[in-house]
Amino acid sequence: MKKHLLWCMLPCFLLTTIVQAQKAYTLKFNPPNGSQYGVTLVSQTKMIQNIMDQNMDMNMDYNLNSTYRISTEGNNKKLTLVYDKLDMNMQIMGQQVKMSSDDTDTSNEVSAAFRALKGQSLSLLMNEQGKVVKIEGAREMLDKIEGAAQQQEAMKGVVGEDALKNMIEQSFGFYPKTPVKTGESWTTEMSLKQPYIILGSATYTLVKVEGRKAFIDFTGKLATDSSSSMTTNGIEVGFAIDGAFSGSTEVDIDTGMPLKSFIQQKMKGNIEAGGQKIPMAVNSDITMTTVRKP
Repeated sequence: MKKHLLWCMLPCFLLTTIVQAQKAYTLKFNPPNGSQYGVTLVSQTKMIQNIMDQNMDMNMDYNLNSTYRISTEGNNKKLTLVYDKLDMNMQIMGQQVKMSSDDTDTSNEVSAAFRALKGQSLSLLMNEQGKVVKIEGAREMLDKIEGAAQQQEAMKGVVGEDALKNMIEQSFGFYPKTPVKTGESWTTEMSLKQPYIILGSATYTLVKVEGRKAFIDFTGKLATDSSSSMTTNGIEVGFAIDGAFSGSTEVDIDTGMPLKSFIQQKMKGNIEAGGQKIPMAVNSDITMTTVRKP
């Protein structure tokens, strides 16, 4: 009797498995109006430059804790980003520099910029594809940073409009244009400015779905635009850099919010300045964790 029952159940199990495999899932940026999320971003970067046949190493660890508050504006979502905590630890040629928004030592000038940002907010208008439509408040936030203009310029790499757009679109730029089934792949294009232009593409694959969570793997390539350059201290600096990245992300299907993401990026190439070519390599590991707040 038990054996007969097992053979009767087997076709039902196989049918259920086939239906799940054929189901298409819509993934888009759609967190509910009024929701809040706590976001932790951890970045570890190692850069090596070869200057006059000598290697110069730089390690930078960056931790950012923030709150995302969601509201609706027309057909888009308004993400209000509040900076809760910022930490950075840099090691350059044996010297260490630490910066923290929680540093209470007011004589520590390197932490002053981070202290000024703690509790500050700005807004990003985003469409359902995770693209940034508009940013409000970034310039005003930079104006709150006291000190030399050089310090404000350096902080643009953290909270400037280009840096914010890069961070958000790298975190939310994975949404497919059409519903996808398990095992299917799709591609996206990206353009990053930091401050030179980096162009890239990524291929995403829906690996599996468990409950209301989608698990996505991705790989991609990056390369500087052929005209990538910037001017610093009156000297034009050119960049010829390319590389690849890979990673994974766990996404809440109902809201489109990435819950856990990991990306590993490797870049190498040359910097040209004043007729001198400087070989360089940059490796980065980035982890982002998102938790919905009550």
